[in-house]
Amino acid sequence: MRINLGAEIDWGAEIRRFRRLRAVKQAALAEMLGVDQATVSRWEGNRQAPDLGMQKRLRALMQGTGTQDEALLRHWVETAVGETALLDAARTLVAASATFLARHGLDIPPPKNLSMAGAFSDELERAWWYAVERGFFEGEVASVTVVAPLRLLSGEATLPSRSVWVPVVLPHGDVLCRIDTVILGAADRLCSTANTIELVAMRDLGG
Repeated sequence: MRINLGAEIDWGAEIRRFRRLRAVKQAALAEMLGVDQATVSRWEGNRQAPDLGMQKRLRALMQGTGTQDEALLRHWVETAVGETALLDAARTLVAASATFLARHGLDIPPPKNLSMAGAFSDELERAWWYAVERGFFEGEVASVTVVAPLRLLSGEATLPSRSVWVPVVLPHGDVLCRIDTVILGAADRLCSTANTIELVAMRDLGG
């Protein structure tokens, strides 16, 4: 997460942005910092500024541990049991599970800078831009669940699928999209409404 390190930091705005991007409630942040929720509320409302010691702790929390965090995230995705992928905003593949790569006929490791745009059917394409326009990569969206056809990059088939897209915020502020996909069988399709999208906004999660 990028924060201004100059003298004139709007701590209220920075703290609100951090909580929104990480889906952290005021009470949880207060517990991390060893203060009460009312103190966090005063900071966010700019009724009180954090003291210098607390500012240092807030910077460390917001900036995270950088490369280590990103390596761990890639490891989690690559060792996932299901069909899991991590994409950037341009839909370039950042990391993927072995099951995901096998589904698409890709080698381990996959080619660098591989675009996954070809796996998006027309329905998935519409769902992607629906999520982007509603702030998926700006911290406004908590999750997106999509039932729609999935194109295999191998070109062999288009399969009915259900996927959940979750934004993942890196320590330096960039946002990636984690996608967990299940290919639907005949019984699943009977229980599912074809071509649906369900978006949960951050504001829906409460304070």
